[in-house]
Amino acid sequence: MTLATLSGSIAALLGVVFIWPQVIRVYAKQSVEGVSGSSHLIGLSGTLMWFTYAISTESTPMLISNANIEIAIIALMVMLVRKRALPLWMPVTVFGVTVLFCVVFSIVAPSVVGITGMLVGTPAILPQVWRAIRTRYLLGISTSSYLLLTSMSVGWFTHGLLIGDAIVSYPNLVLIPSASFIAWKAWSSQRHAARTAVN
Repeated sequence: MTLATLSGSIAALLGVVFIWPQVIRVYAKQSVEGVSGSSHLIGLSGTLMWFTYAISTESTPMLISNANIEIAIIALMVMLVRKRALPLWMPVTVFGVTVLFCVVFSIVAPSVVGITGMLVGTPAILPQVWRAIRTRYLLGISTSSYLLLTSMSVGWFTHGLLIGDAIVSYPNLVLIPSASFIAWKAWSSQRHAARTAVN
């Protein structure tokens, strides 16, 4: 097994697990407090583009990781709509338009889907960063999800470098510090909320 294969496999494994603590937390707490609907709308679109790019490049690790992430984001969308944090038409429209885009461009120019996925998917975390900055308590945010996202991003960054694919590697230069910040803010705000509740 090469280092590139190993890094891709580790990144894919982390991609399979990183988002599920967030889904579980939202459903267990029945709360989307601190969860950015716009981040997940952008993620819904960007992940579908990454999934399509994985099909066109025949990258099994990316395919597995992004299929799993898309399912988890859809589960989060269901809760965001149920809690009235997003109107139903928004995720339905974003998903439909993205599917149409992916179908057309995967036939015409698959690299366009990958580049667009990078341009759309990379800033998907930024609305969540902004929400973390301006929200006092991130009770709906899973610290472990964002720690796993940080680790996954390190894995994809390394994998992208090893296979010489900038589309895979460079987005993680935004994701690594952003996910690290959200994890820290969620951990510290939840710890503070727990101490305040005890007093």
